[in-house]
Amino acid sequence: MGTTAILLGDGSHLALVELPSQGPGHRVPLGSGPAPAAVRYLTLSSVGFPPLLLDAARRLTRETRLATPDPRWQAALSVGVGRPVALATVAEFRAAREELDRHLAPEDRPFYLSVAEKSLERALAAPEEVLISLAREEERLERALGREARAADAFVPVPGTVLAEYRPAWDEARAALARHHAGLVDLLERSARDVVPNLAEVVGERVAARLIAAAGSVAALSRMNASRIQLLGSRRRPSPERGPRYGVLYRGVRMNDLPIARRGAYARSLASIAAVAIRADATTHAAVAPTLVARRDRRVEALRRRGR
Repeated sequence: MGTTAILLGDGSHLALVELPSQGPGHRVPLGSGPAPAAVRYLTLSSVGFPPLLLDAARRLTRETRLATPDPRWQAALSVGVGRPVALATVAEFRAAREELDRHLAPEDRPFYLSVAEKSLERALAAPEEVLISLAREEERLERALGREARAADAFVPVPGTVLAEYRPAWDEARAALARHHAGLVDLLERSARDVVPNLAEVVGERVAARLIAAAGSVAALSRMNASRIQLLGSRRRPSPERGPRYGVLYRGVRMNDLPIARRGAYARSLASIAAVAIRADATTHAAVAPTLVARRDRRVEALRRRGR
């Protein structure tokens, strides 16, 4: 069976991998620089390729098909080795990558780890990711405060026992947790106003942040329809007979201004308005909040009059 040799960038190396391969292939160092060092060979002529790599390519038999996934390398490599170079298919590129990963040299591991760490740092530093992290941490702290409050209600500090001595320390610990939660809420609200100003104005900063955290991203939330947004974060699966009428939106702005019987109808309206707001935040970045807030408030007043 004939073989194919694939030339591809491998982090700090150029790699020539033969498929099917029984070994790691030829790995030619580009130097001690970071990963972008491989980029300098993308637009150079054949003299830009390391001599060791060109020698390895010239030693391939004529029956071996030589290919590269990058069309910018194709012509230059063809001149350098004096033979035609094909454009690798997606399947060939994936197979070559799997071979390289399978034979990853120990000295390459620190390089790949550092690249992965830097990529992760850049991803987590994005304002959207920061907002999602803040939302999840704020929700966790709120649950912790709720558990502590319920435990405090059930706690009986019997006078003359160590329980009475313990109560002031516990009160101070809960107060410190509450102060920490309040500071986190302030950070969360500021971040929400920066990332999704329209949605934050329509449903409230904390609800906007939790919607994005539940959806996974601003883009994912903007692709959801109103009914999906309405149920996002609900704890039980909805059914035709009985199910939740809303999820995270149960804490939306002005929800408490309505009687319980009218909150489901308001949740449907608020979800529709929220869908418009998040799409504006994700695409046009137009300031549509004033119009949407006026529409929201008109709906609240209509439902209040209907509930009398």
